[in-house]
Amino acid sequence: MKREFVALGVVALLALVSPAALRAAEPSAADEAKKVDQKTNKLIDGLKLTDAGKAATAKTATRDWLVAMLAWHKEHDAELKTLWSDWNKARAVVPKDEFPGEVIAHKIDDVYASLKPAYGDFISRLSAELSPEQVDALKESWSRSPGMKRTYTAYLEIVPDLSEQDKQVIHDRMLMAREAAMLTDSDKEIVSIYKRHKVKVEQYIGGLQWTKLHQAYAEKGKREADAKKAEKSAKSAADESAKKNTPAAN
Repeated sequence: MKREFVALGVVALLALVSPAALRAAEPSAADEAKKVDQKTNKLIDGLKLTDAGKAATAKTATRDWLVAMLAWHKEHDAELKTLWSDWNKARAVVPKDEFPGEVIAHKIDDVYASLKPAYGDFISRLSAELSPEQVDALKESWSRSPGMKRTYTAYLEIVPDLSEQDKQVIHDRMLMAREAAMLTDSDKEIVSIYKRHKVKVEQYIGGLQWTKLHQAYAEKGKREADAKKAEKSAKSAADESAKKNTPAAN
């Protein structure tokens, strides 16, 4: 009986919410267009282009990309939200095991695969008007927090004795994070995307630390072995010298 009353109550509440009210809860086309224009202007104006024609063309390409991307997300955000929630849950287990989370991360990549051709077209259009440095600056601005360069610099400060090869590995991984972040306008998802790639970097750094510790241990063992060998040789030499200096018995 109670369940019937609850069900009737839910139906009654839904009946009170008009379709117009439900539509009002969603961003209007005008609000979305305003958001697109604001982000487009911020990204392109931030490049301080001196050629008005190039700036206008770059804005058109950026605006088209944002419209296409936002439309794509309306169809796929529910699925992505579930997958990111599963990813966070998989990483929360104790003891820590990153493998289940990585399996889910690949599923997220599969969802985003259908958006990548449009992104590729956007970058091609931008590259026809902008220099590689300007395209790079736009990408950095897109996900400035946490940001590729900011995060990479932090790793160099945390682990200052990295080799040039190690720095390149970390730099390339952060570039992957920045590219993936270009496929969304959600700050929350951008943070999650960077976190996924930071996990890989921290695993790599952890492996480096183990290698260094293991190498230090091996070098310590070699030093101790060499010291024992030297001590044994010195003792043998001392014994031999003592024998030579001992008078022969009559």
